[in-house]
Amino acid sequence: MDRQGKQLEASRNPFVLMPALLLMWGSLAAVSKLLLHRLDSYQVMFYMYGLGALAFLAILSFKGRLRAMASWTRSEFVLLLSCGALSFLYDFFYLKSLELVPAVEASMLNYLFPIFIVLFAIPIHREKMNRYKLLAVAMGFAGTMLLITKGNPANLHFTNVKGDLFAVLAAVSWGLFTNLIKKNRKDMLVSTFTITLVALVMSIGATFASSRFILPRPADFYGVLWLSMSNIVLGFFLYFRALKYSPASLVASFTFFTPFVTLVFIVVFVGEKLTVTDCLAAVLILFSVPIQKAGQLFKNKEKRLFD
Repeated sequence: MDRQGKQLEASRNPFVLMPALLLMWGSLAAVSKLLLHRLDSYQVMFYMYGLGALAFLAILSFKGRLRAMASWTRSEFVLLLSCGALSFLYDFFYLKSLELVPAVEASMLNYLFPIFIVLFAIPIHREKMNRYKLLAVAMGFAGTMLLITKGNPANLHFTNVKGDLFAVLAAVSWGLFTNLIKKNRKDMLVSTFTITLVALVMSIGATFASSRFILPRPADFYGVLWLSMSNIVLGFFLYFRALKYSPASLVASFTFFTPFVTLVFIVVFVGEKLTVTDCLAAVLILFSVPIQKAGQLFKNKEKRLFD
């Protein structure tokens, strides 16, 4: 019984769920950048969402859960349709950014999204901005800016304004998505399938309007299959579960680890090099999570002392 309880606790623990998710998310920029040499962003999204939707459909058909959608209210459908649209917009803006600017620049600007998660959580979930959250946000932002400027604000140079804007819009989209999906109370698996299906329909429309359908080469197919499984099928499940059992601000702080993981993948697969400044920025980013966690522990201890 105790072992089952520990396993259940681990399956809800953000300190178990988020590191696994960050390893999957960390590969997104490097793998996408490699795929974009032969496929465009619309084609990558079409295959990524298509494979994800097929995987979810197979799982739901096996489990017999599709009937659950019949009991959903209009507002519940609207919420998930909105989340599906934001999910599509995130991938659209991020992949378009990767087409226009170097992977490091696009990924670092995109990783401003934890800041937007915390900021949007204030009006949407009435979460309070305490000094520990503010410090965690400041450290994450400082680390991100350090990576962009290479330690010298005078070196701040945007390779492509449009590409950089796309990366920031991706961050805004994910910040809104994270806070809206936290309101969802329906079955997690069916919800994720619905979100993926909405994004697939939007990607089909975008491909018809701005690109064309092609059969990917085997290597490209395996690449989009990895993106689909790691960032949609398994990725969404882990992310939703972490959000369900943790404050949005704590999840946001964990995501500050992602730039460091992403840089490692970029170095290994894309061939870009890390500098001493990159390492210093990673230290700032990595310490933002324990800062917030320590603040929560201190606050709880202080509350018990005064109760």
